[in-house]
Amino acid sequence: MQPVVLTTERLVLEVPTLDDVDRIVEYCRDPLFERWLTTPWPYEWHHATGWVKGLVPGWHEDRELTWALRTESGGELLGVVGVTLGTPDRPAGMIGFWLGGPHRGFGYMPEAARAAIDWVFAQGLLDEILWEAVVPNRASLIVARKLGFTYTGTRQADIVGRDGDRPSSWHAVLGRDDDRGVKAGWPE
Repeated sequence: MQPVVLTTERLVLEVPTLDDVDRIVEYCRDPLFERWLTTPWPYEWHHATGWVKGLVPGWHEDRELTWALRTESGGELLGVVGVTLGTPDRPAGMIGFWLGGPHRGFGYMPEAARAAIDWVFAQGLLDEILWEAVVPNRASLIVARKLGFTYTGTRQADIVGRDGDRPSSWHAVLGRDDDRGVKAGWPE
């Protein structure tokens, strides 16, 4: 499929470009990324370039749909949200997201992730989306809870860390027809 542009009240979601590489490198060097994400560490320019060059093929091959968050088309990169599509072995998709440090705390990620999820479900691409975050990544947990995900427990991560381990992670699921309200049962 071809990449699509989504808009929300405050954001434009479009495919990241090579013009975003310097900002991606800056944001991905945040020590929180080393702690919570599987991005290479230390994060270098060639990591960002390779990642960006793989995004459009991810769309074309129906593997992963990735959007840059901006306040206007072609504007400064605020962060990224992506949804990997299911496979025959694992039909559920998975959502992932990050924000650059200066843009945290403004409610951008729930707004952007909601738009991505709504679009994926409306296109019939998935019946459910999984979420996971390394314990205790509370910022990611707060976003998933706001999006209406149902907490399913703490267990070993499905996503392998950069050092090959599978740390203890929180897990949740959101079905296409699920109520999008905040659910009880999340860790405090």
